[in-house]
Amino acid sequence: MAQSSAPRPPGSAYFEKKGEVHELRQLLRGAAADRDQQKKRDAIKKVIAYMTLGIDVSPLFSEMVMASATTDLVQKKMVYLYLVNYAESNSDLAILAVNTLQKDCRDDDPMIRGLALRSLCSLNLLNMVEYLQPAVQRALEDVNGYVRKTAVIGVLKVFHISKSAVLDSDLLPTLKRLVHDSDAHVVSNTICAVEEVLADEGGLQPTREMVTNMLNRLNQFSEWGQCAVLRLLTKYQVADEAEMFDIMNILDSLLKQSSSAVVLAVTKIFVDLTSNRPDLQVEVLRRLKGPLLTLMAAATPELAYTVLVHIQALCSRGGENLEVFGPDFKQFFCRYNEPSYIKTVKIEILTMLADAGSAEPVVSELSEYVTDVDAEISRRAIRAIGKIAVRVPSTAEMIVGSLTSLLELDIDYVSTEAAVVMKDLVRKYPQQFQRASGAVERCMKIVSEPEGKCAVLWILGEYGLLIEDAPYLLEPMIDSFLEEPSGAVRLEMLTAAVKLFFCRPPEMQEMLGRLLEKAIQESTHPDMRDRALLYYRLLEHAPEEARRVICAPKEVVEEFQEEMDADARDRVFEEFNTLSTVYRQPAAKFVLAKGPLANLGASKMQPPPAPASPDQMDDRGAASGEANGYDSAPAFTPAPPAQTSTAETTDLLGGMDATPAQPAAPPPQPSPPSGMSDLLCMDDFLGGGDSVPQAPAPPPAAPAFTLATQTLMDGNSFQARWAQLPQQPQQQRQMRPGPLTTAIIEDALRRAGIFVIASGTIPPGQAMKFYFYAQQATGPAPLAGGDIWFLTELVVVPGGSAQCSVKAENAQPVSVEQYTAVLWQSLSAYVC
Repeated sequence: MAQSSAPRPPGSAYFEKKGEVHELRQLLRGAAADRDQQKKRDAIKKVIAYMTLGIDVSPLFSEMVMASATTDLVQKKMVYLYLVNYAESNSDLAILAVNTLQKDCRDDDPMIRGLALRSLCSLNLLNMVEYLQPAVQRALEDVNGYVRKTAVIGVLKVFHISKSAVLDSDLLPTLKRLVHDSDAHVVSNTICAVEEVLADEGGLQPTREMVTNMLNRLNQFSEWGQCAVLRLLTKYQVADEAEMFDIMNILDSLLKQSSSAVVLAVTKIFVDLTSNRPDLQVEVLRRLKGPLLTLMAAATPELAYTVLVHIQALCSRGGENLEVFGPDFKQFFCRYNEPSYIKTVKIEILTMLADAGSAEPVVSELSEYVTDVDAEISRRAIRAIGKIAVRVPSTAEMIVGSLTSLLELDIDYVSTEAAVVMKDLVRKYPQQFQRASGAVERCMKIVSEPEGKCAVLWILGEYGLLIEDAPYLLEPMIDSFLEEPSGAVRLEMLTAAVKLFFCRPPEMQEMLGRLLEKAIQESTHPDMRDRALLYYRLLEHAPEEARRVICAPKEVVEEFQEEMDADARDRVFEEFNTLSTVYRQPAAKFVLAKGPLANLGASKMQPPPAPASPDQMDDRGAASGEANGYDSAPAFTPAPPAQTSTAETTDLLGGMDATPAQPAAPPPQPSPPSGMSDLLCMDDFLGGGDSVPQAPAPPPAAPAFTLATQTLMDGNSFQARWAQLPQQPQQQRQMRPGPLTTAIIEDALRRAGIFVIASGTIPPGQAMKFYFYAQQATGPAPLAGGDIWFLTELVVVPGGSAQCSVKAENAQPVSVEQYTAVLWQSLSAYVC
């Protein structure tokens, strides 16, 4: 009787398989033995399919190398794809494929020659350079344009493997000659390759002959080839106005294209060329307006957004630029089905275009967006309405009425934004308060966000005499003072109560007393307690003096500080037609550089030169109106030097948005009268004043050590110096607890004469990294003739430590010590 077999465990079938790799090896060997090309192609295709699924088929490397010896182009493509993918993990076996690839690089078929060269250059192995270099050199002189085009990119791949193999050989001169090649594809590839190979030297420098040759063949280039040519053209210095008009006439035909990349590249060139001719630039913008608006309306949402932010950048220049786009303001009305990011930019553009003639329809349109389903769009629409009122005084009365009506919607975030905007309007137009006074009581009941509460409290404090029930509107908030979660609201409440006390003493005396008692005795907020003590002692010492200090008359606001960002806008505008325009910040803020400082600034095409009079020359002898990308921007104030962490894996640089300011002179510290000393307790308030380390006194024989307050260093100069100068011993300090941002560090060092050239965050742990420069103004003599420069790298880990690395040029050791002392002293509020 036969015995029944035991049941097989689940999954046992998997272990009975011979394995996919083994099966594939048998397929390849069987196909090779049968000489069946279709069967061989199917076997190779199956290997590639497994490879794309993530299965490791590297054990088949030898079989695939043997399979590369075929005349079938399809098989060659698949085999080369496999070899490139696994060459790095099988570097010893990769040499087996070189003979076949080299042989194919000399094949009669240019397609095979190009395919073999591309695969050979993609092996990405250092020991392959000796085989790559002659193959690429030969292909650069090939008769076929496809092979030359592939060889140009091959030079770039060799450069990434070994820079010296390109820079110290004939590859680079041969590559440069291909800029004048007869094939447009070769030329466009050559431009990109030379720009990257010579990035440290500023890239390819266009000549008149080169530019003329490219412009005459511009229609032969593909869309991306035209972009490469136009990008190179931005670095060309035109000789005179005749040449400028010739270039513009040639490029004008490109504005008819449907490619947003080409149109925006032409726009940048036109704007750069006419930067010294405002009258001509207006005419140029009128010519550009049509293509830009067409692209905005016809493109996909993503491309439309790109075009919109560039239109916004043009409008942000103000003046006649707004007059160009102003009549077409309705083109920027939002559609209900547009994405929020497009609506946001359109609202900002409408805010800039609104004037006395168009303000009413624009405000009416923006009022419709207040009820948008997206709360952020609603908020932005209300802010835009307020900005229009600030910019166009004739609309103030109408807009105040509109804001009052918005409060009737009983939507929390709408009421908050309306209250904040109303506060700004009464700061600029105090005479409009009577129209808005009726809305204050309603705001007190429905506004719940801290920003809105602060705005309403400010209005109560400033106009309490005109609001009949002001003390009684404030009383419920005083009763719940300790329950208020926002410190900003509590501080504003305290100030509003004191102001109300001076204009309504009988009604506010008891309430103010209760509030001060809570703030001084029960509040755990140090700022709140200090301010309450200050008010209490002022009132106790001299009430009239307290009134003069707290209720001092204020001038009418003409321009809000937050709107005065012209310098930042100009620096971003220098990088027009780059991601800087989309991100609205300089490239150094978001580009990961490979070295201490990458060449991130976008080039700017120079208009025809004009003679500069002596009064137009700056300290460096250059015309003050000349712009050179970031080099034309004022120097940036550096943050304290920090040392690079040994665990650093990312070099994130940014922070080109701080302009240097005169370092603030330390205020005099006279001894206060004995009475005031007891009243204000300044020693306690300032922490005794003993925690700030004093910079070491300069040697008696040398002038006092100071840093220059106005100095410039461009990114290329910084990078070159940083690579050459020796590094001083690293220093480290512990950080004090508390919130910290890159802007705080940069501002602290700017006041000391140390300017930031790049800053950003390093993702692991969110450490902040800075690069600074400074120039000695007075102090110890230089080692040799010339200026003394200090370059600093600072890595700050909030709540952890600050590491500083300094490099000095032409400086004595005592100068380096004094500079380091100034740097740490500037950061004394944040480091121990």
